[in-house]
Amino acid sequence: MSLVLAAPPALGQVPPGGARLSYTRGPGAEGCPEEQALRDVVAAQLGGTDPFVDGGGGRRVEVVLARKGRHFLGEIALYDGDGRRLGGQELTSAACGALVEDVGTALAIVLRPVRPAREPAQSQAAPSAPGPPETASALEPPETASPRAAPAGPPRAPAAAPAPPCRPVAPARPVERRGPALAGLRLQLGVGALITEGFAPAPAVGFSGVVGARWKAFSLSLEGRVDLPVATDPYRGRIYGVSSLGGSVVPCGHVAWFFGCGLVTAGRVRHFGMVNVAGEALGSYAGLGLRGGVEVPFSYDLAARLTGELVANLAPPTLHLVGGEHLSAAVTSKTGAFHLVASF
Repeated sequence: MSLVLAAPPALGQVPPGGARLSYTRGPGAEGCPEEQALRDVVAAQLGGTDPFVDGGGGRRVEVVLARKGRHFLGEIALYDGDGRRLGGQELTSAACGALVEDVGTALAIVLRPVRPAREPAQSQAAPSAPGPPETASALEPPETASPRAAPAGPPRAPAAAPAPPCRPVAPARPVERRGPALAGLRLQLGVGALITEGFAPAPAVGFSGVVGARWKAFSLSLEGRVDLPVATDPYRGRIYGVSSLGGSVVPCGHVAWFFGCGLVTAGRVRHFGMVNVAGEALGSYAGLGLRGGVEVPFSYDLAARLTGELVANLAPPTLHLVGGEHLSAAVTSKTGAFHLVASF
């Protein structure tokens, strides 16, 4: 907490106009919130006033965000008008949005003394109170006069000087209560395409939708999917179609751009006649599996997700045909998918 400890001795000299802000998103942090998001966090904790000014001299606050291993790193530095470093602080977080909240909270604490800095000027106005004694001295009789001639009223006037109460202003807003307690919680919605092998005799192309929530390095989502029909001809001249519809519950752990998940899935496989065959049959399936992937952020709100998964089908559906032939799902199925995921 070097910034919080080192900066206050110098902040008494920070001009009332605030400080200049330099905000940089370094390598690996291109998808972090923009500068305005940091300004909003600081302003919200300072009563809605943005303490940062553009151009001019005075103090300068420098914020640099970067990726460091599994976490995001935020470096804060305070410089005076001559470019001398007055203090600094480093903060880390697994989620970049939470890191910006932490940086904003730290800056709000450091910049808070800027606002009440005008109060000493009010106390300097207090010496104007000695005005009445000057008029009193003009009315005083010579030293030879009797002390009884001194009026009793004017000497009591200086008692009103220590009246201005300035201290109640300091505890007006408890900054500590506005920490980033929920900063990392975000709703996620996604759509994508996939290719699956195992439910039909040939790989099937399909589509899926995702809805979930992410909290720092953990996420939980619900996914629905549909595989388009794949044709198969167990009998010459008789063609069947195979399609599937299902859903999954997917908890994941995230490290930087990479993640690993477990999943529980269930659904139905549909067999239906396409050529020289009539009717259809439905079979249920359920399975457990593992998933791994990489999520590449385009911005703070949008990312591309590439995944691969392997599922053990605990109850693979089978369609028994005349003559001993049958259509059955494999014991395991494999899926590769590409999604676009938006965070809110």
